[in-house]
Amino acid sequence: MPRGRKPRLWIKVDCEGVLRGSINYLLPLEGQAVWLKMIAYSEVCGGRPGWIEDNNGKGLPLEFIAQELHCPVEVLELVLEKMKEDKAIETNGTGSIHLVNFEHYQFGEYDRQQPYRLGKKEAEKVESKTDKKPYGEFKNVMLTDEEHQKLIERFGPSDANTRIENLSSAIASKGYRYKSHYATILTWERMDTKRGMGKPDNSSSPDKYIKGKYGHLVQR
Repeated sequence: MPRGRKPRLWIKVDCEGVLRGSINYLLPLEGQAVWLKMIAYSEVCGGRPGWIEDNNGKGLPLEFIAQELHCPVEVLELVLEKMKEDKAIETNGTGSIHLVNFEHYQFGEYDRQQPYRLGKKEAEKVESKTDKKPYGEFKNVMLTDEEHQKLIERFGPSDANTRIENLSSAIASKGYRYKSHYATILTWERMDTKRGMGKPDNSSSPDKYIKGKYGHLVQR
């Protein structure tokens, strides 16, 4: 964007991402608040939306950013470290901070309703361009062949199918909407692991386990 760009005075926030996204297990509550402020800050500072930098495209001192966000430098450093590991941010040679998925935060209700406005036939054309196929009992979990194969390789055929069915039921019964169903299944798996809901070893009795919220087995 050219220097002197007039920034928006608002941003759109993905509610599913805020409530169930990776920031919930990567960051403490204070860090989550700083991350949300960084999203807003990346819109109003510098010349490019989604970047934290000065008007010349160069990075800002962390102390200055922390002052703008009203947070301790240590908390900002933690957020930067964790979100880099999660590939949610990148920095260039000048120290500018790029929020990789910034455009995703601008994905609004108008965009979500587009398939319905296009009509069934047009929506099918849009879906075909992504090469995704429907899975699950309600045919509402959209995965590419590669994504489906990766789930099988990671969890095994039975467990992969269980996770797909859990997501299919959640979408059908609760109206959940996700940008990537493949990423959602992996996120649920990480959240299960964070809660200690790992799969039991083969020596354990299956009667000692019940199904966890996201498809794992957890000890009674």
